[in-house]
Amino acid sequence: MFIQPRRNSTASNEQVEESGYMASASDLMIGLLFIFIVMVMVLLSRKPEQPPEPPADPLATVVHTIGTKLQNAGVPVTINQASGVISLPADTLFARGSAELESLGVRTLRQSAEQLQQVLPCYIYSQRRQLPTDCPPNPQQVEIETILIEGHTDSVPLHRGDYNNWHLGLDRARAVYKVLGSEGMQSYRNEREQPVFGISSYADERPTSKNNDTQNRRVELRFVLAFQPTETGTTKGPSSTLKKMQESVR
Repeated sequence: MFIQPRRNSTASNEQVEESGYMASASDLMIGLLFIFIVMVMVLLSRKPEQPPEPPADPLATVVHTIGTKLQNAGVPVTINQASGVISLPADTLFARGSAELESLGVRTLRQSAEQLQQVLPCYIYSQRRQLPTDCPPNPQQVEIETILIEGHTDSVPLHRGDYNNWHLGLDRARAVYKVLGSEGMQSYRNEREQPVFGISSYADERPTSKNNDTQNRRVELRFVLAFQPTETGTTKGPSSTLKKMQESVR
């Protein structure tokens, strides 16, 4: 009896195994492609992270807060947050070439003093021991070191012997200081127990306008802070340079 070898059956099994391997490899590739597509979609759907906002400039914040309070009370001031200055127009306070306050100027300054008395104690060392309950937010706990009352004039020269625009600017600053100080703010002290308010004159050396000389006649309040923010946005006391200056004048 002769038995034929089953060659066709063996070849058929090999073909089936090869087909199964190809199908598995194909499924694997499809699965990997699906996972890749999902990952791409997830990455595309993510919004880019926004860089952290830098901490607010404390000087700009303080000056804006004080200046806005004056403006809301009807005082015609100009706020310069970058330089830390609040300007009072001299033509509202003084006649041209004069350091004597006009009646309207006196009323304006008294109105200003009333508003300043409400907000300045929130930033003055000697007054912060008993903080008002309605102080504006002060997360960096900044304090005002100095408020300079600066007198500025126009470029018209004065012909009064040795009396010139330097004297006029200083006398105007002194007149403003007397009214503000009469409302009790002369007692304000910084951390070194020194007066917060001071006066100075720039005559016509610091004009704000080249085309309108009238705008250069003004009195400015320049604010200097004792506390500065660190790089991390937290607060610290006076800088080492300021500390040295403080020690030298004790």
